[in-house]
Amino acid sequence: MIRKLFILSLILGIIFAFSIQSATATDPKWREKQEDLFAKIGMKPGDIIDKADWEKVDGLIPFSMVNWLKKGYLTQVKIVELKYDISTDAEWSNASKKNAGKFKLDETKNLVDAATGKPPVWVYGVPFPNLDIRNDPDGTTKFMWNRMVALFRAGQLHAPFTLEWIGPGGFERIVHCVWTQYCFWARPDGQVLNPGRYRYIYLTGVTKPYDLTGICQLTYRKLNGTADDFYVYVPAIRRIKKMSGANRSDPYVGSDVTLDDGAGFAGLTNSMTWRFIEERVGLLCIEERDTINKNKMKRQPDGGWRYTPDEATMPLGWQIEGWKGAPWEPVNAVWVPRTFYVIEGRALDPYYNSGKAIYWIDKDTYHTAYKVIWDKAGEYWKTINFLPRCLEWGDKTGYHAGGTAGYQVVDEKMNHATGVRVGYIDVDSPRVTPKMFTIERLRTMGK
Repeated sequence: MIRKLFILSLILGIIFAFSIQSATATDPKWREKQEDLFAKIGMKPGDIIDKADWEKVDGLIPFSMVNWLKKGYLTQVKIVELKYDISTDAEWSNASKKNAGKFKLDETKNLVDAATGKPPVWVYGVPFPNLDIRNDPDGTTKFMWNRMVALFRAGQLHAPFTLEWIGPGGFERIVHCVWTQYCFWARPDGQVLNPGRYRYIYLTGVTKPYDLTGICQLTYRKLNGTADDFYVYVPAIRRIKKMSGANRSDPYVGSDVTLDDGAGFAGLTNSMTWRFIEERVGLLCIEERDTINKNKMKRQPDGGWRYTPDEATMPLGWQIEGWKGAPWEPVNAVWVPRTFYVIEGRALDPYYNSGKAIYWIDKDTYHTAYKVIWDKAGEYWKTINFLPRCLEWGDKTGYHAGGTAGYQVVDEKMNHATGVRVGYIDVDSPRVTPKMFTIERLRTMGK
């Protein structure tokens, strides 16, 4: 009798757990959809592809990464499945649905209110929820606006990060940096005063090594879609200089990364022309731990949220003795099937340092998985591999600009790479206030 009661309790517990999951899942059919993707690529969880059978992933990842596998830079492509619904939470999805018809693009492709024709002070949820990317003449640009808003769904963001110089022989040097951002759009706590009429403002700074320490940058992203107001503290002259806000394609502190590479694309949406190429089933590169569970952030005493990865986050090949692949290869990477929009972007600025860039962007989460860049002469230049991290804070789930394990920028012309790793990340921290984003604060940070 006791045994029967135990079995019955166990069965009811399992049923209850599944009922709770299905009630809270944004997409209750996500498992079936994932199985369909496996069928389309002709693979199953556990399959491993190496250089001997590289043809199996041809077309599922960018051509440059296929070549990495052929050359042995990537040691293998291990296929796995996601164990959870990667979709954003229902609250954000419902807010997005309510935006239907509220917004449009003006003649400069800047986002404006459909009724007034003026830039909105407040946007919550993606601005174009019922988008027909193929048939709308501005469909691709609108998709990139959706992406921009979705990735900054956080009131305040703060995260240290590192840049690792990696040459053919392995590790060369490391630069420690910090990034702090205050968002006016898509804030979970609602609209706030915005006298400067900004979308967001942010600070980046270098904390070490000594020869770069003190370089700090302050950016104001304006509602009207014109070039950023951009200030830099230069330690060598102990002065702040106002720089061109359009100059976002130079290497950041000598690395292979540019300002516009952040989170895939961190520039002005209307500073580029966007072209939809195709919808494609492909493979997303992700750390294996991030396929098992969402990353739950911890509530902090001040009311904010923090996620702190362990020290083994995104180890690269150069850290492993006897590693056979490229020194910049992410060691714990696995690959899951996803549906991507493949999009081309070209800068309107004739002085932009690169030519076209091809972006593989997850259709549902807006995460940029890959960015392939050509130079101005039309020759292939470099590829960036962004590894996502799905975060959960309170009742909110999804991706934002800081929610990555890191990424690798591989400059194949220079035979050089930069590994970017994100440390802990704070979301909605009340310690980050607009008063921090001033010229005087920039000077204080630099000193």
